[in-house]
Amino acid sequence: MNARKLKAWRAQHAPMLEAASEAVRTRRPYSPFSDELADYDRAQVEQGESRFRRLLDAPLHTTPQVSTEPDQRWAGSERSPYGFDLGIRYRVEDFSQLASRAEVAKRKWQQLNIELRCALLCEVIARLQDDTFLFAQVGMHTSGHGLFMGFHANAVHAQARALESVAHVLAVAREMSCQFEAPMMERQGSCQRLSRQFATMPVGLSLVYAGQVVPTWGAYPGLFASLAAGCPVVVIGHDQAVLPMALTVKVLKAACAQVGVPHDIVNLFHSNDPAAYRQAALHPDVRLIDYMGGAEFGSWLRQHAWQARVMTQQSAQTPVFLHSTSDYDGMLENLAFGLCSFSAQLCTSPQTLYVLPEGIRVVDGVVSVAQFERDLVERVEQVLARFPCARELLGALVAPQSLAEIRACESARFARVLRHAETVHDPDYPHACIVTPSLIAVREGFASSVEHYGREIRGPVSFLVQPPDLRALLAELRTIGQHHGALGLGLYTVDAGVEHAMRQVSQEMGALLSINFCKNFYISQCAVFTDIHGGGTGAAANVTYGAPDYYHARLRMTEQRKLL
Repeated sequence: MNARKLKAWRAQHAPMLEAASEAVRTRRPYSPFSDELADYDRAQVEQGESRFRRLLDAPLHTTPQVSTEPDQRWAGSERSPYGFDLGIRYRVEDFSQLASRAEVAKRKWQQLNIELRCALLCEVIARLQDDTFLFAQVGMHTSGHGLFMGFHANAVHAQARALESVAHVLAVAREMSCQFEAPMMERQGSCQRLSRQFATMPVGLSLVYAGQVVPTWGAYPGLFASLAAGCPVVVIGHDQAVLPMALTVKVLKAACAQVGVPHDIVNLFHSNDPAAYRQAALHPDVRLIDYMGGAEFGSWLRQHAWQARVMTQQSAQTPVFLHSTSDYDGMLENLAFGLCSFSAQLCTSPQTLYVLPEGIRVVDGVVSVAQFERDLVERVEQVLARFPCARELLGALVAPQSLAEIRACESARFARVLRHAETVHDPDYPHACIVTPSLIAVREGFASSVEHYGREIRGPVSFLVQPPDLRALLAELRTIGQHHGALGLGLYTVDAGVEHAMRQVSQEMGALLSINFCKNFYISQCAVFTDIHGGGTGAAANVTYGAPDYYHARLRMTEQRKLL
């Protein structure tokens, strides 16, 4: 093992890790890398695209030593949401063999002290930052991002999320580790001295299932937290978003190989048999499972993978209550952009807008529900008009059935359509499904339709609902949180009583409450190092990114005593 190189990395990345550790301690926002495109050279953007193109229609090797075994099997079926096959193939291996190799690699990995493990992972994060615009392109063509969205969600913000996990695990390990000597008096005997040593050990093999919408942002917290804790990791990418996780595993393996750490500490598991992904979760060596994705598979994992600690964040929607505001124009701007951005495919995008029948109180009176409907539609049109290239704002739909689902909502009995979703032709990507927002008012008398609009509908559709009063609204929000899932909750009000009531219900739901977000800080945004993600309650999540338990779960405490 190249201890000199590891120590050099520790010294090189110490300022970044110290800043991250301080941010973790204080919960203050911290951005290790700029998220402004203007701060990067245009040539980097172009190189990212050319590097992505070179990956197409070829096998992708994640290991540093490319083997050419004659019986190797390869598979891959990714298709860009912008309308072409990637043609990238990944090695198919037996999961039991990966688990066995991981167990061997773990013995050497956990022998590294936590400081050196974190140094190696910081080096990996720095290399991922060098690959930012490759990952931005990959985000476009596996997750339907626009370039700016890919730059943020699949690159710099995901890298920050990785560093956040490393800093958290380092803090937990330091907290749980100590060594001291102390006197011990046994009845009337003589005083003796006892040494005690408390240390941490990894809990075991970690399995990380990545989603499609924000694969790196969603998977990096579990991946880097487990590795920092000393756990070996097997990564399973979404079948349409394998590439971002394969590239991440490749960077991790290359750094490990460079310093003599067994690169089997992390592996990619890919199969052409979907049942193999369920069987992997049931392997007796798997002790941790991180999952971000749809509710069906998340529920299956929690019901069947009893040998592992299963941590899921799954289907959710974000309701918004518009009660009153001192900045009506800023509120409109914020909502309209949120409804358009990335075609509202994030679980934190505003989906259900609640307005009481008496309308929205503003500085100089009241805006009626009918007026608000007209104003919101007009503002959506204005936001769309600012982007000559619609895909930069809207991205492309990742789920082929999304448009059909939106059309079904528009034609439902409860729907009064304020704005129909429209497909947009992109000359650069003529086969992409790019869709503008659909705005639907729920007709009075269709209270049972909460079964339709209360669930997550991935795509640009939102519902305007008029509950009869505040009490009915709060009851419906509790139902959505418990049975359908909500990770976020928006509120616009200048009334302290309304704010207090919504604070209470958001805590019960385990939803991140965003109050009076106007202009250009959006309800869907989650600032790394300060905001949590997932409330650990209700249908949406049983774990919280950024909460202590998320990191403690990967370590166990050990004690050794010696009579001196």
